[in-house]
Amino acid sequence: MSDWFFMLGEPLGPTEAEQVAQYLRGLDLDDTLSIETPKDWSSAGAVIKSTSWDPRWWEAEQREAQRLHERAARELGADELSRRLAKALERSLNGVHGAAAVQAARGGCSDPALIRAAAGAAGHALHLAEVAQMAGESAAHPFLLKQALFAGGRWPLGIVNASFYLF
Repeated sequence: MSDWFFMLGEPLGPTEAEQVAQYLRGLDLDDTLSIETPKDWSSAGAVIKSTSWDPRWWEAEQREAQRLHERAARELGADELSRRLAKALERSLNGVHGAAAVQAARGGCSDPALIRAAAGAAGHALHLAEVAQMAGESAAHPFLLKQALFAGGRWPLGIVNASFYLF
């Protein structure tokens, strides 16, 4: 997991732009939104604190997560699903916070709340990807695409002022 967060502030490549478009399409969101890339941790913090934050992104993820969770619980049983998710969460959180802290320090950020926000967002993405896998989804599922963005060194921040922000 050491590659997590290493591309923050770097220019967006065509593969990442396509992943974002597929991710947004998979959540039934407008995949023609412009993609903005904050240049530094301070700018990323301003994005996630913006009062213009668009809740459609969060709501779409929550609906899909609930659908997948219900499907996985039917297939595995609620107790087994909970056990597997707890085990996956424990594995994932071991390195995520450290990776966020290292990259924040490299980027001149010492804000512990922002570092926790980055680590929490990555942990949430890992959880969503795990639920998608347990529900039998393919690699093209938006939650697995989001995990791929994180694993590729990025942090999806959300939709603000009709733009999707990817740090």
